[in-house]
Amino acid sequence: MYRPALFFIMFFSCIIQAQAQKLSPAEIDTLQVHKQDSYYEKGQFSEGIEFNKKIIQLCEETHYTKGRIRGYINIASFLYSLGRYNEGMQYLQKAENLSDVYSDDVLQASLFVWYGKNYHALGFIEKSNENYSKAIDKAVKIKNTKLKRRLLHFIYGNKAINFDQVQNSDSLYFYIHKAYRTFPKVVEAANLTDYFLRIKKNQDSAKYYLDRAEDLLKTSGKTFDYMMYYYAAGQYYGSKKEYKKSLEYYERSLGVAVKMKRPESILNNYKEIAEIYRLQNDIPKAGEYLLKYTELKDSLAENSKVAVQTSEKKIIEDEKKLYQNSKNKLYYILGTLFLLCVLIALFSYSYYRKNRKQDLLLKENKDLISQKNEEVHGLKTKVNEAFDNMLLLAKTNDPSFITRFQEVYPEFCKKLLSVNPELNTSELILCAMIWLGFSSKDIATYTYITPKSVEMKKYRLRKRLNLEDQKNLYLFLQAL
Repeated sequence: MYRPALFFIMFFSCIIQAQAQKLSPAEIDTLQVHKQDSYYEKGQFSEGIEFNKKIIQLCEETHYTKGRIRGYINIASFLYSLGRYNEGMQYLQKAENLSDVYSDDVLQASLFVWYGKNYHALGFIEKSNENYSKAIDKAVKIKNTKLKRRLLHFIYGNKAINFDQVQNSDSLYFYIHKAYRTFPKVVEAANLTDYFLRIKKNQDSAKYYLDRAEDLLKTSGKTFDYMMYYYAAGQYYGSKKEYKKSLEYYERSLGVAVKMKRPESILNNYKEIAEIYRLQNDIPKAGEYLLKYTELKDSLAENSKVAVQTSEKKIIEDEKKLYQNSKNKLYYILGTLFLLCVLIALFSYSYYRKNRKQDLLLKENKDLISQKNEEVHGLKTKVNEAFDNMLLLAKTNDPSFITRFQEVYPEFCKKLLSVNPELNTSELILCAMIWLGFSSKDIATYTYITPKSVEMKKYRLRKRLNLEDQKNLYLFLQAL
């Protein structure tokens, strides 16, 4: 960064820390943008969160809504990088509440894209794509051409990852290439390297994009871009069976990922390094990195569990809001019709009698609804009692637990056995306990085995279910 800009940032950072004077909206905007990039480049996510909290406080004092919205979104982006999706969703909701009164295409596009990234991380792919589409609708309206290209590039690149997860290779390539054409960067060149290696098995095309990534890296110099290039190079040389060279690049990528505190990237590197050691028949080293991979994956899964619940609540709230809007429109239409009916009733006795019949029908419907509500309440009570009884059987390691579980959730068991009809009773019990939300520690306690044994059982279960390494076991079972 050139010296005047650096001096400017340092100058206003001192002002914030000393709180010696108020900053103008333009000064806050500049400070937020420059400092955000700086914290990301250095992997100083916690420091970035604290900085934005101070900025938000200043914005509250000066009633600068735009700065508050950007601050909340910035905090959510740092929390995403730390794998703290639950907290990130809460800050995005704060930004969304304010964006209802302050409309800005850039901020709303950013808000939707970070919603999309969080939903993707938690396995809600359809909801993620929905938010990416909203982000694109807002981004294309941005008047600043350079900013619009950068933002669209970011959205296209992230949307491509969703199609990779649902194994739609055509849409995957379409969006990666669209992001690359919109704004050529190291990330997309590296992702295209991965696409041609993993999907198309075309080493020549992969090498072309790997070389392009290396060329772009010369002008970029960003730490994150180095991590992506090293990872892509590790993939390429691994496919060429040049394992020593592949391992060197993966270790470089891992070093940068650790420095930047990016858990998902660390996880991917652990997996690939373990595989390279396995291919070299270095079983101890492969086991060492596989254990690191498993421990980190379980840790992220535990963090994701609470975030999944928060996201489900957010989805329900969105649906309620949509329903309420539809309901309000319906009330408006019904109100208009009612006024017309009243006017007509003044001139038509026959319509009055018809209206009276409708009133009687409405009363009958209310009575029927009341009766149905009582029936639903009774069914809910029975279901809750059955669920509590089933949990007690699980916690006491009662042999009848799995039988009771199959009675309460027959469809789950049926779908699970359709995946692998040869699952034994022990594996069915493990699946049931994971589906009910028990942690590895809980399962170990209730079944009188060690947590390490539970992890080994989970590992074997994944193999029995033919579950890919990058897929979350808990989310997979929840989706059945």
